[in-house]
Amino acid sequence: MFGYFVEIFRLLNGLIILNLFALPLAALLIFYLTVMGASNPNKPVFLNVLGIVLAFVYGSQLGIFLWLIGVSKVFDSILQINSFAIAVVSWWGLVFAAVLLVIVGNIFIDNLYQFKQGNYGISFYAVLIIISYSVLLFWVGG
Repeated sequence: MFGYFVEIFRLLNGLIILNLFALPLAALLIFYLTVMGASNPNKPVFLNVLGIVLAFVYGSQLGIFLWLIGVSKVFDSILQINSFAIAVVSWWGLVFAAVLLVIVGNIFIDNLYQFKQGNYGISFYAVLIIISYSVLLFWVGG
């Protein structure tokens, strides 16, 4: 489908290809974070730290991807744009999911600190980054 909808498998394909392209840099980042995390006075087990770093690096990507798809499907079904049975989401659903992700992050992670300080630009840039991440997944997965 072309137009206002994007196939979920195209986004998933883009996620896999993007991770394969970034694998050398991700491997260096994972090794660096694991060594730095394991070299503290408590001497944690190296594999435990490696598991935490892997969960952070790949779990955050997968979590954001699943959030975007899930919220987009709910948004599309509430507005009756398409049904759950079709493996597509609308671009409006992805934009709504990105905005909602930033709002939830501001409430639960940042405790609205940036809003209280009047720094609204940070949230705006976060929405732009998440939307461009969705477009990049679409473009790479094509």
